[in-house]
This record gives sequence, C-alpha cells and structure tokens, in this order.
Amino acid sequence: MARPPTLVYIYGPPAVGKLTVATELEEQTGFRLFHNHLSIDAVKAVFEFKSPPFKEVIHRLRLDVFETAARHKIDLIFTNNSVWDVPDGRYLFAEFAEEARLRVRAAGGEVLFVQLVAPLEVLEQRVVATSRHELGKIVRPARVRELVAQLVPEPLHSGDVVIDTSVLRPADAASAIAVRIAT
Repeated sequence: MARPPTLVYIYGPPAVGKLTVATELEEQTGFRLFHNHLSIDAVKAVFEFKSPPFKEVIHRLRLDVFETAARHKIDLIFTNNSVWDVPDGRYLFAEFAEEARLRVRAAGGEVLFVQLVAPLEVLEQRVVATSRHELGKIVRPARVRELVAQLVPEPLHSGDVVIDTSVLRPADAASAIAVRIAT
C-alpha cells in the first residue's frame, strides 16, 4: 500500500535552522517546500504585517495549501516559528498545528511534526547571520532571548520528532526526518 501524502511540519524558535533543515529535506525527499516566509511575504504585500486581516488571510492560506496538497497527493514541508509573541501564543500555535493536522487528515494525508531545538547560546550566534536579513527574519540576539524566554520547550505532541540542531548538521537532521517519513 502506498504511503499517504505527508506534511512535514517543522517548528522551533528563531535561528534553530528550520529553513536550512527544510531545504536539505526537500533535496533528499523531493517534497515541496512551503516555508512560513513565503506565505508571510505573499500576504504582507496586501495587508499590514500582523494586522487582523493579515492574520486571517495567512491562517486560511496556509491551511488551504496544506489541505489542497494532501488532496492532490503532494508531499509538503512547512516551517513555523513556535514562539508566537502574542497573548496565549503557545495555545494559538498548538491550535493552528492541530487544525493543520485535522485538515490534512481529512484530505487523506498525514502530518509528521518535527521540533528543532538548540541551546540559547547557539541561537544567539546564528541569529546574526546575514542570510537572515534577506528573508526579513529576526536578527537581534536580544530579541531571540525575549522570545525564547516565552518558549514552552516541550514538543507539541508526545510523538513529535525532536532534533537538536546544535549537534546534527542540517543534512543529518534532514536524513533523520526522512527515515521517519519512510516508516
């Protein structure tokens, strides 16, 4: 029996390597990469960043892409910051992830949640990389410290794949995820 279409949902704090690992995973698996900055940039072109209409449209856009990809048997990788800097951020983050799971499953797919982690010192070193500026990512160590202070370190679900990107190279982290997809 063929494996159902899969959404690999990679989450973690800023500078943990979500996009880097996702890009490696895309190369290793042929899955399509729909990282969070693609949707942010598309919606930001029309609506003010973080405004109510921005939040409404980005939420719907992401879920529609996940569901439509699953329905058309397209394997997908998505990256998402796990520190939502709003009241009840962890709850809203978890609620969105669960909604993604339900929509993908209803369309015949499965979701593999992957949490990337790294010590704060590593995140502070990585956040200043010039490549982060190009995508409008967080680039200040002080901001990363603020966000990580709000972080709930536990994975969303007990079965999530957890990878420490301070000890694994991006290609090795992607390989660990690819092995889980195949099982």
